Amino acid sequence: MFGSASRAVVESMTSSMDPSVRRDAYAEVAAAILALLISITIIAFAGQWLWNNVVVELFAFAKPSRSIWMLIGLKFFVLLLAP
Repeated sequence: MFGSASRAVVESMTSSMDPSVRRDAYAEVAAAILALLISITIIAFAGQWLWNNVVVELFAFAKPSRSIWMLIGLKFFVLLLAP
């Protein structure tokens, strides 16, 4: 997703001055950003529900999540740890 967004930005800056090419590139960037926001929202709400209803029940040391921001932070923390 980041590859297509960065390609669209570079294309819009370096392409000819044709307005339709630039408009298509900016539409591609906007679609990529919207897809990212929607996926993070879905992951956050589904993740909080799964955490509170599954992980807390299975592991005695786990505490319920108070907000979706905790799950978003956990997701990015795990992404930083993964190679």
